[in-house]
Amino acid sequence: MENTIAAISTPIGVGGISVIRISGSNAFLVAKSIFKSKIPFDSIKSHTVTYGKIQDKEGNTVDHVLLIKMKSPKTYTKEDIVEIHCHGGMYVTKKILALTYANGATPAQPGEFTKRAFMNGSIDLMEAEAVMDLINSEAEDSYKEAISQLKGEKSLQIKQIRNELIDLISHIMVVMDYPEYDVEKISAKEARNKAEEIKNSLKAFIEDFDNRRIIRKGLNVAVVGDVNVGKSTFINKACGQNRVIVTDIAGTTRDVVEVKIDIKGLCVTLKDTAGIRSTDNQIEKIGIEKSKEAIEEADAVIYIADISKPYKDDIFNYIKDMDKTICVLNKTDLLVEDERDKHVELMEKDLRKIFKDRIVACSLEKKEGINEIFDKLLEMVNAGEIRQKDTAITNERHKRHISDAIDFLDNTKDSSYIDMLSVDLTCAAEELGKITGETASADIVDRIFEKFCIGK
Repeated sequence: MENTIAAISTPIGVGGISVIRISGSNAFLVAKSIFKSKIPFDSIKSHTVTYGKIQDKEGNTVDHVLLIKMKSPKTYTKEDIVEIHCHGGMYVTKKILALTYANGATPAQPGEFTKRAFMNGSIDLMEAEAVMDLINSEAEDSYKEAISQLKGEKSLQIKQIRNELIDLISHIMVVMDYPEYDVEKISAKEARNKAEEIKNSLKAFIEDFDNRRIIRKGLNVAVVGDVNVGKSTFINKACGQNRVIVTDIAGTTRDVVEVKIDIKGLCVTLKDTAGIRSTDNQIEKIGIEKSKEAIEEADAVIYIADISKPYKDDIFNYIKDMDKTICVLNKTDLLVEDERDKHVELMEKDLRKIFKDRIVACSLEKKEGINEIFDKLLEMVNAGEIRQKDTAITNERHKRHISDAIDFLDNTKDSSYIDMLSVDLTCAAEELGKITGETASADIVDRIFEKFCIGK
C-alpha cells in the first residue's frame, strides 16, 4: 500500500482531546512538515510522547498538541504511525486534518487502519471484526465476547479444525499421487469417519447460535399490556430516569420508546409500547400497530397487568411465544393489605397455566420486584448457560461459512471413492479459511471493512 492515510480517530464534537491518526510509509514526513517542537522530529524516539505545536505553511500556530511517533513494524498497522492529540473541537481538529492532506496524506476509508493491520498480517479477519464489536459493545457480555475474539481464541479453534482438514486432504493426496512413498494408507471409510468427527466439532460452534446472538447484539424485549397498567413506569424505574411520560390518561404512549440498560452484563433493549385496545383515535391506532410489530420482532416479552383489575387475554393473541413471556402483576400496593395475598394467589393460579413460574407480583411504583423480573428474564433466555459455551459463535458471517463447511463434509458420507471425497474436504477447508481470512476474497474483505467507522 503506497499511500499514506490520515483520519480523525475520535468522535467529532467538543471534548477534552481529539486524535488524528496518520499511517503509511510517508507518515513521518507528513507529521514533520506540520509539527514543531524543541526536539527535532527525526530525533524523537519511537513510541514516545512529545509536546509541540502544529503550524501551517505560514508558520501560524494552529494548536498545542502531543505527538506520538511509532515506527514500524511494532504498530497497529505494521506501518509507520503518528498520532496527534490536539484539543477537542470540530474546527481545530478538522483544520489539523486538512494540513495532513495538504502535506501528502490521503483520507482514510472506513476501517482502513484495521484493514491494513489485517493485510499486513498483524491480525486475522476474525480479530479485525472483533475490533468493531469491541467498539460497539454496550454491556459486559458483548465486551467479553469481543475481547475473546480479539485475543484470537476463536480464530485458533477454527484454524485448528481447518488444519485437521488440510492434514487429512494432504494424506489422501500423497496416497493417491505418490503410492510408491512409504505412507500409511487411508481408506475412503477412514477418511469419511475423520470427516464426520470434524463435522461434529463444527456443529458445536453453531448449535446455540440463535440463543447466543443475544450476547453480541443484546436482548430485544417488548413491554406490553393494556393501557395504564404500568408499562412506562416499569421502563422509567428500570433505567433510573424519566424517559417516558407517565399519566393517568389512557393512551398516553403513542410510539414505541426504546431504552437500553445493562442487566447483569447483558445489554437489554426495553421497548415501551402503546397499550393495545380498541380505539377510534387514528394516532393511537398507529401506535398500537407499532406495538404489534415490536412484539413480533422481540426476543422476549414482559406482559404487565394491573393486579387490581381483570386482565385482558386478547393481547396474548399477538405474543408469538408465550414460553418467552414473563407476566408482571403490577400495583399490589393498591390492594387492601388483608386481602392482598389471597388476591395475588387467585390471579396467579389462573395465569400459572399460561406462564408457569414466570409470574412476578409487585409494585413498580415503589420499585418492588424489578430485580426479580430481570432474574426471571435472564433465566428464561438461558443467559447463564449460554455464557458457559466457549466454542459458540455470534457472528452471522461466521455461521454461514461454518454451515457451508458442514454441508460439504456431509457430502462425504456418500463418497465411495477417495478422490471424490477429497473435493468436498477441500471445499470445506476453503469455507473455514474465509472466516479467518486465509482464503477470503477481496470482495469479502471489502464488505467487512466498509461497515467500520472512519479512523479505525
